[in-house]
Amino acid sequence: MKIGMITIGQSPRNDVVTEIRDILGPVEIVERGCLDELTKQQIESLKPREGEPFLVTLLRDGSSIQVSKEKVTNLLQQRIKELERDVDLIVLLCTGDFANLQSKKLIIEPGKLIRKLIQGMLTKEEKLGVIIPSVEQMEQTKKKWAAENLVVAVASPYENQEKLQDAAKALQVKDVSLTVLDCVGYTRQMKQYVQEITGKPAILSRTIAARIARELY
Repeated sequence: MKIGMITIGQSPRNDVVTEIRDILGPVEIVERGCLDELTKQQIESLKPREGEPFLVTLLRDGSSIQVSKEKVTNLLQQRIKELERDVDLIVLLCTGDFANLQSKKLIIEPGKLIRKLIQGMLTKEEKLGVIIPSVEQMEQTKKKWAAENLVVAVASPYENQEKLQDAAKALQVKDVSLTVLDCVGYTRQMKQYVQEITGKPAILSRTIAARIARELY
């Protein structure tokens, strides 16, 4: 069994895949990154315009970057086509929503999975907490979740944990029923930290994707 994993940034994503391997067990993983073959200038050209929906990801040197969701989608489709010849299943290492992706193999999209999961768990009266990497993603996050009782807090998974503490405290004050860490960059340790502060359950996209992949193979 071979599982292909695609990051919106550059591969390898050891920070994500190491935790996923713990759940998957002995399976071969083939990684690809949308920005793997790009020059520095080409990567710069993918930065979002003001007000444009974007995603936050990592480069190989460990720095984080914002990329236009629209511009990176074509690169994502290319990586899918490259992988589908050699793997049995594809996992996106991103919680962004992508329309009309084409593949001959099954694709696990964590963002879509988590939204459906939340819809099956929470009532309209219960509050949903969502933590996102950037304050500039606030409006696109509200459109994405479209929940009546939505509370959004900001803390990048690629920065210091103080901001995560502040975000979790803000959700705790609002008495959310459940928190979604809406980026694959968030770790299991961060999830546990949020749960301890809010006193409520939290959902982590990377582990949800890994458990679904394990179920499928």
